[in-house]
Amino acid sequence: MLKEVGASGQISLGKKYAGQLFEVQTAADGTITLMPVKVVPAPLAAQEEPARYAAAAHEWSSQHATEIDQYNAWAEQREPYSQRVRRWRAEQQK
Repeated sequence: MLKEVGASGQISLGKKYAGQLFEVQTAADGTITLMPVKVVPAPLAAQEEPARYAAAAHEWSSQHATEIDQYNAWAEQREPYSQRVRRWRAEQQK
């Protein structure tokens, strides 16, 4: 089967291969081989990710505690956005 590479550098393999991952191997002579692959996440890495993000979020919130408290105090004194929109709409209808 012959396939032509388009101007954008892409090649279409057909719907049969849609969504699949391929490893691209390029040989010294210019030969290109596409090998279908299945990616299996490493179990240890998958367990570490949520903990790492939670630690980063906790560190950020600790570093910005003063700003967060100031924002929360400011937000408590403001009317919720949905109520401001309702009031604005009612004023527009008058």
